[in-house]
Amino acid sequence: MARKLRSDSATSKANTFSQAQTPIPVPQGIVLDGADEQMLWNQFSKTRSHDSWRDFDLVLLAKIVKLETKIRKYTKQLDEDGVVIESRLGAPMENPLCRITDVLLRQQLAIIRSIGLNQAKSPPRVLNATGDGVKFAEKILKGLDDELIPRLRAVN
Repeated sequence: MARKLRSDSATSKANTFSQAQTPIPVPQGIVLDGADEQMLWNQFSKTRSHDSWRDFDLVLLAKIVKLETKIRKYTKQLDEDGVVIESRLGAPMENPLCRITDVLLRQQLAIIRSIGLNQAKSPPRVLNATGDGVKFAEKILKGLDDELIPRLRAVN
């Protein structure tokens, strides 16, 4: 039986840096519409390390992303129109977007609970440590792009 890789090992650290550089791909058959959904995909998919995502979780994650874009769209419209609007007869009434937004939020939260973002093949404290390591690696790599690489190119 193979031993579990220690989170403080050199191999684990190398995997962390590798994960920081490669985004999690969108599953086959799923199309993200526009830059907003791609941005949200990148944000949501970073909540776990690469190896803790199951294929089915990624399909549900795409649904979460699509719901989030709709929620943002309708919330923006709701902010512009207001929660209370006038009916055709001139009487004040609740904006129908309130209910639509509420339904979308409930659907999104149900999916989030169903994939159990805090439930994976590793205990949450291990996942959090891995996620923290990936964030740290991303900061280092971003700093390398901004500072070291131009310096190295200037020397050549």
